[in-house]
Order: sequence, then C-alpha cells, then structure tokens
Amino acid sequence: MNKKKLAYKIVIAALLVLGYLNYFGDEKKVEKKDEVIETTGAVYDTDGYHIEADKQKDFLKTDETMFEKAKAILNGMTLTGDNALLDAGKNLLLKTNIFGKSLNGWEFETQEAKYNKEKGEVESNVGVKAINKEEGIEISGKNFKSDTKMENVFLSGDVKFKTKNVTLSAEDAKYNDQDKIVNIEGNAFLSGTDFGDGSGILSGDFKGLKYDTKTNLLTTSNSFMMDYNGIKLYGDDLVLNDKTEAFKISKNVYILADGYRINMESITSDGGDNINFNGKIDGTNGIYSFKGNDGVYNKITKKFVVKGDVQGSDTSGGKLLADMAIYSTDTKELELIGDKNIEYTSPENKILTKNLIYLTQTGELYLKDGYTYFSEKYESKGQSFFYNKNTGKGYVIKGNIKNLLDNQYASGDRVDFDREEDSYLVQGNAYFEDSDYIFESQKIDYLGKKGYVYLPEKYTLKRRKDKDTFEGLKGEYNLTTEVFKSFGAFKYVGKDNIIEGVNLDFNQKTGIGNVEKDLVAFDKKGETKIVSSTGEFKQNEFVKVKDKLVLTSGDIVANANSADYEIKEGKVFIPGEITFEDTVKKSSGKMYNGVYQTDKKILTGENFTGKDMKNALKSDIIKYFTNEGNIILEKNAEIKDEKSTIKGDQLEYNKNTEIAKSPKSFVIKYNEYDIYGQNGTLDKKTSHLTGKDVLIKSKLNEEFKGDSVDGTLDNMNLDFIGNVSGRIYQDGVPVNFKGDFVRAYFKKDNDDKNRIQRVEIRKNAVIEKEGTTLYSDYLEIQPEKKLVFGKDNTKAVLKDKDGTVTTVTSNMMNGNLNTEVIDLVGKVVIVRKSKDKTLNATSTKAKIKNKENLVELRNNVYVDDGESIITADEADYNTKTNKVKARGNVFVDYKANESKSIMNANKINSGYNKILKK
Repeated sequence: MNKKKLAYKIVIAALLVLGYLNYFGDEKKVEKKDEVIETTGAVYDTDGYHIEADKQKDFLKTDETMFEKAKAILNGMTLTGDNALLDAGKNLLLKTNIFGKSLNGWEFETQEAKYNKEKGEVESNVGVKAINKEEGIEISGKNFKSDTKMENVFLSGDVKFKTKNVTLSAEDAKYNDQDKIVNIEGNAFLSGTDFGDGSGILSGDFKGLKYDTKTNLLTTSNSFMMDYNGIKLYGDDLVLNDKTEAFKISKNVYILADGYRINMESITSDGGDNINFNGKIDGTNGIYSFKGNDGVYNKITKKFVVKGDVQGSDTSGGKLLADMAIYSTDTKELELIGDKNIEYTSPENKILTKNLIYLTQTGELYLKDGYTYFSEKYESKGQSFFYNKNTGKGYVIKGNIKNLLDNQYASGDRVDFDREEDSYLVQGNAYFEDSDYIFESQKIDYLGKKGYVYLPEKYTLKRRKDKDTFEGLKGEYNLTTEVFKSFGAFKYVGKDNIIEGVNLDFNQKTGIGNVEKDLVAFDKKGETKIVSSTGEFKQNEFVKVKDKLVLTSGDIVANANSADYEIKEGKVFIPGEITFEDTVKKSSGKMYNGVYQTDKKILTGENFTGKDMKNALKSDIIKYFTNEGNIILEKNAEIKDEKSTIKGDQLEYNKNTEIAKSPKSFVIKYNEYDIYGQNGTLDKKTSHLTGKDVLIKSKLNEEFKGDSVDGTLDNMNLDFIGNVSGRIYQDGVPVNFKGDFVRAYFKKDNDDKNRIQRVEIRKNAVIEKEGTTLYSDYLEIQPEKKLVFGKDNTKAVLKDKDGTVTTVTSNMMNGNLNTEVIDLVGKVVIVRKSKDKTLNATSTKAKIKNKENLVELRNNVYVDDGESIITADEADYNTKTNKVKARGNVFVDYKANESKSIMNANKINSGYNKILKK
C-alpha cells in the first residue's frame, strides 16, 4: 500500500470517529455512504503515470481513480482528455476530446482511447485522426493502435491517408518510425485530387502502397489504374513524389483515352506541365492506328503529342507518315506535322503537306503550311486546304485546283468548290480558265451546270482566239450565246485600240460593242482617255465620239466643249475654255486653248487660274506635267495660301511633294514678313525654306539678310549663312548685328504672331546698340529678356556721351541690354580712354554697371590709371569720378613724388589706407 492510500485511510478513520462523537447522543440513524475522495488541482504520480487534472476522484472500494480535464504523461507520450479512468489493473481509459502527442512528432485525436499498461499500447476503436506536421502527413481510421512512442502505428477500417497533394482511402495502414514508411495495405483508392497548377484531377485504384516520409515517395509494385481527367493510366509499378509531383509508371504500361488504347514502355513526369510517354508508342481505336518513338501530354493545353517516325493507318487503306502527331483531348482534333512533308496515301488520293488537321468528330480535313493533292480527277496545290467528304464541298487558300477531265483551272486567295454542282467561287487574286476563256478578278463565280459566269467585282476577260481583253467593274458572261455584258465602267483592249465606257453589250461573234454612255477612246498605252456620252466601236476599226469632251489622264479630269484627238500624233487639241480637276490631290484649274500630249502627259494652256486644298495658283502660261503632279507657272506667276504668297516670273510647284521652287528672283509674303531672294525652295507642307541672297523684313522693321537661308517659316527658326546682317528692336531702340552665321528663333505671341525670341551669331559676331558694341566668335541676344551672352574672344566697346571709349575683353560675357549691366568672366581686360586719360585694368571677373558709371573688378585685380598702379583682391572703379576703391591685399605703386602719392592714396579710400600688402 503506498503512502498516499495510507494517508487517505487515516483521514477517513479520523472523520468517522469525529462524526460519532459529535452525534453520540443523537438517536438518528447514520446511513452508509460510498467511500470516495475528491481532489481538485490534482497531481497523480504512481505506477509509471504522471497525471495532472482539474479534479480527481478515488473510489476506495473498486480501487479506481477518475480524472476530469486530465493530462497524462506516460513513457514518452502525452494524453489529454475531458475524462480519464485509471482502473484497478492500472489501465488508463480516456473519453471525450482526446489529444495525444508523441516525442517523434505524431499527434492524434479521438473521442475514446485506452492505454493498456501491460502491453504499453494506446488503442481506440471509435475513429482516430493522426497527424505528423513535420512530415506533412495525416492518417485516419476507425481502429487505432500504437506504442506510447508511436514508433509503430496501426490503423484499420475506413483508413484515409493524406499528404499535401494526395488523399488515399484504404483498408489498413501501418507506420514504422524507424524507417519512416507508411504501409497502406489492401485495396486503396486515390480520390480526385488537384495535381499540379490547373492541370486537372487525378484518381486511381491501387493494392498495396508504401509512402516514405523521408523521400515523399509513394510506391507500389502491384497492378494499378490512375485516372487523369478521363485518361486512364495503367501499370504494374509506380513511383510518385508527393512533394515535386514527379512520378514514373513502368511495367505493362498503357493508357485508355477517347476510345484509344496506347502502349508504351513507361510514363514519367518531373512534376511540371508535361507527362512523358517513353519508348516506342503504338495505339488504336479499332479504325485508326498510329505509332511513334515517344510522346508527351501537356496538362495545361490538354494535348497528347507523339514524336518521331510517326506512322498512321486506317481500315480503309489510308496510310500516313509524319514527324509529329498532336491530339487534343478537348476538341478531338488530330494534327500532323512534318519537318519536310507529311505523306498521306489512300486508294483514291495522295497528300503531301507540312501540317494536317483532321477533326475526328466531323470528318473535316485541313491542310496547312503548304500542300500538294493528287487524285485521278483533281490536282491541287496551295497554302492550305479544307474538304468535307460528306458534302463534297471545300476550299483552297492561296492555291489552285485543276479538273483534269473538264480542262478547268481555278486559283486565288480562296477557292471554294462544289463537286456536285461543277461550281467554283474564287476570291482574292481570282483566276479561272477553261478551253475558250480566261477570267481574272477579285471574285469569280463560275456556275458550270447553269451556264453562266458572274464577275461581281473588277475583272479581266481574255479571249484565247482573238487575243483581246475586257476589263471592268462587273460582268456577266453567257457561255451559250457568247454575249458578254459589262456593268459600270469597263475597258476593252484590242490589237490597235483601247476603249472605255459605262455599260457594255458586246457580241463576241460580230466583234461589235455598244456603249450605253461615257464612251472613251484611249491612246495606245491606255493612259489617256477621251470621253463622249455614248457610241459604239468595232475592234481595230473605228470609235465614234459624241457630245462634250471629258479627258482623263492619271488623276486628272479635263472638261471642254470640243476636242480633236489625233492618235498618230498623240495629241489632243482643245480650243476655248478648259477646266480640269485632280481628283486625288483635290485640285482644279481653268485655262484656254490647250494641247494635251498623250505620250509625255503634258497639258499646256494660257491665262491659267487654279487651286488645290491649300493654294491658289495663277500665271499667263502653264505647263502641267500631269503624271508627275508638277506645274510650271510662267509670267506673273503666283502661289498663295492662308499664310504665304509666293510671286515670281517662273515658279515650279509639285502637288505630290507640295514643294515650290523659284529658279529666278522671288518674293514671299509670310504673315508679317516679306522675304526676298534670287532663287529658293519652299516646302509648303513643312514650311521649310532654302534660298540664296535672301532678305527678310518684318512689319516692325526688323531685318535679316544673308548669302543663304535655311529654316522653317512656321516657327520662324531660321539659319542665315554668309555675310549675315540684321536689325531687331528692344523697347524701340535698334539693335544691329552681323556675322558669318546667324540662327534666329521666334515664338508666337498672344496675337498668334511670330516675335523674335533669340538670335545666335557665330564667327565674327557683332552686336550694336546705341553706344555699345559687342564682338565675339559666339554671341547670343534675347530681346524679350533683354539679355546678351558671349563666349570665345568676347569684346565689348562702350562709348560715353563725352567721347570716352571703354573696351572690355574676356573669355565670356553675360549682360542685360536694358540695365546695361555686363558680367565678365575669365581674363578680363578693360581699357578706358578719355580725352586726357587712359585706364588699364585686368581681373579674373568683372561687372560693368554702365548706368551707375561703375566697374566692379574681382580677383587678381590690376588697375593702371596713369598715375598709379593698384593691385588688390577687389576694386570698384567709378567711371564718372575716376576714383578707385580697392579692398583686400591692396598695394599701390605711385608714379609721381612721394607726397603726391600719399595724397592720392588718401583719395582712394579712407578706409583702405594701408599701402603695403597685409
């Protein structure tokens, strides 16, 4: 008997004695009660148990102990539960919300469990879920048995085995902690599981599996079946990595999909999008069979690809050879691809192509990436081909079809055919020919059984025998009567003549055509046409032209009251008034007494006026090169638009390029500017101007002049080159400049007028304003900001009203013409000459304040005023008083006697009277 029980019995004896003494004189009957001791916040340590509980009840008669909210630690395992009972045999029974945890990372949950002390095992028969978080596995089952260290775990009855990616249902499962292997025994079922990102559902039936928690490998060596999105994978050996989703199926491997059984050596996946089918592959669905070197299935595209020496056959005798076959499990589409050519042969035909698609559900055939088709009756070649063998209808893309029996040939961007109706609908670069005719158009509708050919779009019809041609917008040919009708504008080209018109009825047997309206006679090249309202013609004999004239050449349409067309001379003489229009360039004009040369495409005339979308044009004489869009205007020539007017005795204007040239002197009025030059070119599209000896004047009396000019008028950014001079104004004061090169920049003001913004002057640059002249290899003036900037050999010359001249040189200057303040930087030299005195000064930097009569010298200052030489860090020279104030390390060397020098030294500045350097 342990000490704890002995203490309990002593306590009970004491209580009985005290109770008897307290009630000794009471005659009441004392009832017999159960001998139970309750303890709260109990800790129980005995018989190998350590139990902590909210409440402990000891039943003395039965030698049992009950715990509430208990936590038991026994031989390496921790067990918690709402209720626990330690029976007389020292077995621990737990009920309700039981949670167990072992030292090797296993945890389990159940509602009822028993610890058999003699066996050292934990058991449960009411359903247990065991989890190992570190190894990422979960096992559950109705029956559970394990040692306290959970080194050997047994589950049975509705067992579920789960990892991150796999869920298996099985009869039994065993776990051994030493080898870290879960053995799943009996029949097992892999339930539908997402296997890979967006790849689909994986399930299957197995018998006997092992899961190695160290390697994450699920393996079996028994026959099994896995279902992947309806594709059944069979084999006798499986290795599946649960972590990487890689797997390998080997031994007696085959798959069943869409009625096909496909055999191969093994199936592998590295866990990516592809499932690889290794070794020689062969498959059949009873009708179609195929072979290949290996294959792959992509889980994302859901396409099965067979590669290498692909062979196919069907029960009707068809055979094919390809380099690759792709079958879509979604669309049931079979695609064949060849590096050189896929070859398909059957008893009826032969096909060579690089890409073949066959829709197994509809029986439709597509050939792509170039093909050749042969049969006894037909030949075809093109970019792609479609045919439905059930309807006899199909089409060809960018190819041709030849009917060998009926001597018919059709080609085009698309050729639709119907073998039952002997019909062809050819579209895009359409061509059709038979024994007598050749048809060309963008669309040809040949109805063989109905005896008509319809040409609903622009067409060409060639007669093989007569070697003449019809061209038009729309046509209809009766194969029986040989009458051809053309609707709308047409063109006929015979041996010696060309005719155009609107609505033609032409009898192929007589050679006579009636034109309903707008009869047109062409020159031999067919580039010029003369139109009458109606008429008729006969092949190579006559053309009857009636009514008013419409002459068309290229984009030009000319109208007149009469005309004389001399075909041999190649000239059309047009007396009186002539109006013309360029339909493309949207231009028109009027002239008199003209001649049109059909071979040279030149229209000449007198008293010309005209316009296009932007310009108005006029001259006494015009030569219009209609084919080139070039116009030569002679005498009193003018080209005018909203912004500019060009005048001269000879102007050349091209409507295509919108470039106007003047080989002679010209004047351009552009907004507020007048531009004069000896010759020049203006691009009216970009407003770009080039010219020689150009002078530009503004209404503000600004002026720019140079040997040549190059720039854009629209923003008035112009370059003047050679002997450049000019004048601008600043607050009404003229600023003159000159140099070898000037670039002027303008900007638009609030009135949308160009105003000078900046002028750059390079090489021999000079700027003059009132008494100030600036020299440099580079000068820049900004009138609006009243700024001037110079660099490279800069020099400024300032003239006072009394005749004093100040000359300043430096590396760089930056000044304000309004305030007359000039900053000088680098090797500053100032020479100021008056009637009776000359001052020489140098410094590193200087500032001239002309209005304040002040020159500020800074750094390395040297001043020689004729009477003394002053050196200092800084000096201010007053040009009006001729006094110098020097500061910082001042030294004065007087050229006169000592007393005079002392007097002058006092004049310099009372605050700076030390002569020697500090």
